[in-house]
Amino acid sequence: MQLSFHRFALPLAAAVCSLPVSGFAQQAIGQLYASDASVKGSVVLASSGTSVLSGSSIQAGAQAALLRLDRGGSVTVCEGTKLSVASSQTGRELLFSLNTGNLELDYPLGTEADRLLTPDFQLMLPGPGTVHVAVRITPQGDTCVQSLPSNVSAIVVSESMGDATYQVKPDEAVLFHGGHLNQASHSAGNCGCPKPPVVQAAKLTPPPAPPAQPANIVPAAPAPPNQHVAVEAPFIYRGNDPAPDLTASVAVLKLENNRLIALQPTVLPPPHAKKQAVQSTQTAKKESHGFFSRVGAFFASIFH
Repeated sequence: MQLSFHRFALPLAAAVCSLPVSGFAQQAIGQLYASDASVKGSVVLASSGTSVLSGSSIQAGAQAALLRLDRGGSVTVCEGTKLSVASSQTGRELLFSLNTGNLELDYPLGTEADRLLTPDFQLMLPGPGTVHVAVRITPQGDTCVQSLPSNVSAIVVSESMGDATYQVKPDEAVLFHGGHLNQASHSAGNCGCPKPPVVQAAKLTPPPAPPAQPANIVPAAPAPPNQHVAVEAPFIYRGNDPAPDLTASVAVLKLENNRLIALQPTVLPPPHAKKQAVQSTQTAKKESHGFFSRVGAFFASIFH
């Protein structure tokens, strides 16, 4: 029962009391940027964001909360994780407290050393150099410590209730099962914030290209807007037809100087004139026939 209380109810105040009283005070830690995070403790509202003071706790919601440190760098409190933080009077040393959840530390550090307290361990983050560490603690006490690529120093892990220590080297990830150093194993997983799910994008298949036309076939192109078409048609004129009214036609007539319309006029005589010509021809034939008949009769009378 004491172990359960020790694992899940580690207050930051108790951790601070184990340190020199003059070592930590209420100093500004950094600016908090989050859409749904909550802060318990001392904060200062500023135009640039929420300024978190030493001794405060940050509870991330459905999204990770980002704490930009005033001394440089940042701390990412992963989704659903509660982190407590305190600062020394000079602001050069930070003390973090984490019961369960995930976090990522990424900041430069001088010759000082920061510390991270968990229910079972104390992590020493020494300088100088860049601290880039991910930590995950499950409710069962499994603690994963991962040294990310830009981390330059070894992380010293020691048991809270013992003297054993373990060094997590740069580019190494170690899982301590059940909160015990003697049950350490290398971890191939990610100890920091959960990676967002991969979004599967639907792949659209483009429509098939139209079949290529043979090279000897030239697609028909519309006639240019300024080109006109010339046609040939017979033109029939009858002399006895009434004269047409060409006013409307002439009003819309367009003349072309480069296109000619070939006309084939055919002049027909009036219908009654044709009949008169036929009758005249017949009369002339009759008269001619009668004349020559009489002349032949005359000569016949002479020779008989």
